[in-house]
Amino acid sequence: MPNISGIERVRTMKTTHSRSMPPNMDEPYVEMYMLNKEKERLEKEGTRLDTRREVIAGRLREIEEEMERLQGRNKKVQKKRKLDWEKMKEEASPEEPEKQKIATGWKIKTLKRKKQVF
Repeated sequence: MPNISGIERVRTMKTTHSRSMPPNMDEPYVEMYMLNKEKERLEKEGTRLDTRREVIAGRLREIEEEMERLQGRNKKVQKKRKLDWEKMKEEASPEEPEKQKIATGWKIKTLKRKKQVF
């Protein structure tokens, strides 16, 4: 059945119990047959709705379980990132003094040149 808003409130010949046959010519077995068919249809629709509701409830449980699993995983990742960040801070600013650079004997001097104007 399509999901059109308000479709279940549409009044048809069936829901208004109108017939093309005049009321004085109505036979009880025709009325019983039509009511029995409507009853069967509604029972089938109820079964389909129950099945659909169970499927939806199962999917919601799966989603909740997946979200809980991902939240636990996210906590572990955040904790690891925090530890890695703290470790990087420690490595960036060690407590030991820096070693002096060893001179190679080569020194590069820059010459100060006068700018030439053209």
